[in-house]
Amino acid sequence: MKMHRHSRSVNGSGASGRRDGYVIFAVLIVIVVLSLVAYRFTAAMTAEAQASARARDDAQVKLAAVSGLHYAAAVLSDRDSFVSELEGNPFDNSDVFERVEVAASGNSRRTAYFDIRSVARLDGGTYEQRFGAIDEGGKININSMIVLDPTGNLLYNALMQLPNMTADVADAIVDWVDADDVPRASGAESSEYQSLPSPYKAKNGPLNSLDELLLVKGVTPDLLYGGDRNRNGTYDDGESGTSDLGWSDFLTVYGRELNLDSTGTVRAYLNGELDTMLPQLTSLLGDDLATYIIAYKMFTATKTDANGNPQTTTTTTATLSTNSGSGSASGTMTVTVTAAQPQAQQKGVQKATLAQLQAAVQTQGEANGWTGKNKINSVFDLINTRITLPRAKDAKQDDPDVVAYSPLLDAATRNDLLASLMDKTTVTKDVEMTPRINVNTAQREVLLGVPGMTEEYADTIINTRGDQAQTDAATLSGAWLITVANIPPATFQQMEKYVTGTAMVYRVQSIGYLGGNNGPVARMEAVIDTNQGAPRFLHIRDLTDLENPRGFDPTKTSQ
Repeated sequence: MKMHRHSRSVNGSGASGRRDGYVIFAVLIVIVVLSLVAYRFTAAMTAEAQASARARDDAQVKLAAVSGLHYAAAVLSDRDSFVSELEGNPFDNSDVFERVEVAASGNSRRTAYFDIRSVARLDGGTYEQRFGAIDEGGKININSMIVLDPTGNLLYNALMQLPNMTADVADAIVDWVDADDVPRASGAESSEYQSLPSPYKAKNGPLNSLDELLLVKGVTPDLLYGGDRNRNGTYDDGESGTSDLGWSDFLTVYGRELNLDSTGTVRAYLNGELDTMLPQLTSLLGDDLATYIIAYKMFTATKTDANGNPQTTTTTTATLSTNSGSGSASGTMTVTVTAAQPQAQQKGVQKATLAQLQAAVQTQGEANGWTGKNKINSVFDLINTRITLPRAKDAKQDDPDVVAYSPLLDAATRNDLLASLMDKTTVTKDVEMTPRINVNTAQREVLLGVPGMTEEYADTIINTRGDQAQTDAATLSGAWLITVANIPPATFQQMEKYVTGTAMVYRVQSIGYLGGNNGPVARMEAVIDTNQGAPRFLHIRDLTDLENPRGFDPTKTSQ
């Protein structure tokens, strides 16, 4: 029997050839799977790279916004920069606060910038976006008002000038910060708050932030912060009500005022030691006014009218009768009348020369150890006064009295002297003062809460203050209210405890963004105490979450 050998097919036919075809399909499947894996890996890496770039951009604009806060603090607190770069105007200054470039590191893809922005409320109640800061001193400082008047009446009257304020809410706010736990007529104290489902006590002390007012009975977010949710001064989609900023436009808990003159120097104390005060005042105010102040402290001063005539006071008792339907009644009333004594009725007087006044001061000082018997309670005590100098030992009975008149009676020099006097001197030793309202930036509603203020005076201040040089002594001391706005000195004397012309604490918003027309935006807010060149942050808050919709458009410039 013969064996037959079968040879393997070389043309792919046969069973073994058919099995070899699966390898190709397997290889193709592997390639497809690996391609999908590679694609998914690439997509994931691309997404990670994009997320990383976005996170880097977010961090870059955030740091740019923070840089803006430090930049604003540096510019506002440096006296030279304030005068030269800002020209005394930190409130609307695009040259200094618009599109400031942040120095980039080598890894930065795009250049970062920041703007210092603010929303200013105009006199008509509308809002305007500006490049600049907001003066916290131009607002009602709730904490200061209670210090100046612990009864709360000053704060209550100021609050009642605000739009949408009611007596109930004003009383409740006063009760929240006053020291006692006795409710005012329409107020609320701890007894009422303790009865709430989530009880708490009234603060009965100074506020740490304006947000604390949301705990006060009757205060709502809409009343406190208005309908402008992103706080940009315009009405955006999704916002309800009006585009106002509520009471936050008028109220603050941050403030500081130092008893310093326009150059940053501690003011001269008018009730100090006379021998050291004389040379100090002479260098600040000149010989005439300095010598008169010392003489006023030493000798008896007489009030005069604007012409220098002495005033006399007379008391008259009158009987008054009234008739009514039920009969008549009578009573007495005492009336005190102050009038200037006519020159013809006065004893003969001789106007003292500066040399005579200086000699009288020197003689009195050497004889009595430079002690003053009169305290100056206000610089306005020196206005409309005159001093009769001691008569010489050899003076005859008919010799006229030698009288020194206040240099502030001279209309030709009064304005300059008054501005210097208010700027350079003080009647209190305290360097750290209770913060007062800055009349140069306060809104009309705030001004109307100042004792002695009228609507006419408030309107005059608002219409005139734009013409005042922001770095002048008259502006910074508030003397311009008398010399320019023509508020009577006696009226301003009622206001002086509550008003000032200086600014020391500012609120700023810094907007960080990247070059180009797109990219993330960061928004930071801070309250800055300029602190005589060593600024400190009293409050910092990240407002980036409010940027929906975007509050400030980086592409919108001042041009």
